[in-house]
Amino acid sequence: MSLKGIHELTGFSYSTISRVLNAKAERFRISQATCDQILTAAKQTAHRPNIVARSLRLGRSMTIGLLVSDIQNPFFGTLASKIERLLRPHQYSTILCNTNELLENEESYLRVLVDRQVDGVIIAPVHTKAWKHLQKIRDQTSVVLVDRLFYDADAGLPGVTSDNVRAAQDLTEELIKLGFRRIAFLGGVRNSYISIERFKGFQAAMNHHSLPIDPDLLFFEDYSIDAGYNMMERLIGSNGHFDAVLCVNNQVFIGALKSIDRVEKANKRYIMTAAFDLGGYCHVLQRPLISAEQDLDKLAALSVKLLFAQIDHRRSNTYQYVIPARINKCGLERRIPA
Repeated sequence: MSLKGIHELTGFSYSTISRVLNAKAERFRISQATCDQILTAAKQTAHRPNIVARSLRLGRSMTIGLLVSDIQNPFFGTLASKIERLLRPHQYSTILCNTNELLENEESYLRVLVDRQVDGVIIAPVHTKAWKHLQKIRDQTSVVLVDRLFYDADAGLPGVTSDNVRAAQDLTEELIKLGFRRIAFLGGVRNSYISIERFKGFQAAMNHHSLPIDPDLLFFEDYSIDAGYNMMERLIGSNGHFDAVLCVNNQVFIGALKSIDRVEKANKRYIMTAAFDLGGYCHVLQRPLISAEQDLDKLAALSVKLLFAQIDHRRSNTYQYVIPARINKCGLERRIPA
């Protein structure tokens, strides 16, 4: 049935019914009792709003594009879920795209989303510099960066990220406090935002304590489990002496752990490990870990806030948030000295 059926059941005006069904009751000070009656009648009549008609009326598609670099990574899976949940009460549908850390996938999905006339895009970019046709994209839709930012100062894109430099520096400081001096670094794609920022933090801590950074203990590949395993195997095969490992993310850590377990059993000692977002693994793995936990709730909430600021007010907000990470030390009492 149409709005007419709800009107006949409740007696309320078409405008009041429309405002309730379009989640505008609070703005027009419509009472909860009125809302309850209208929503109950809508259920009784199996009313479903005409999405196309509403989109034409509002001048919006009521869809948001969400691009993440690896949906298999629990970090991005959880972040995507939190963003989707925040958009849902505003009656926005989410189109989730997985770029799989490939530049060509990112460019292709952006074209598709713009062609579909989405109202906005939240993206964890693979690129480290602004897209070639950035201004054309921004003329057609709102764009917010999450987790990763561009290095172009003039890109002017709003975004939210963690304080990656400080977090990596704090992780390295914790390893040094425990007495470790020969620390290996397993990075992601060498010239990518996350890898660069976290390596800066590692360098800062090592330099602060006048500790040498051995090139033989530095590896860069990508952010996957396979890359973590490959880099750890190369590290072990290099015969370079190391007593701790800092992994650029949780996936690299899981991959490296396959090799670490073998070496630990052979040498009967722990290799101390630190990485990002290991909170879910601490008590499962029963091993000492140091983790930088990113605030996913804030990353999701602020990215949605920045996006709505552009959509609702038609303004080009260029503000960027940097969120501190929390250091979590787990099971250090189980550490066996090297």
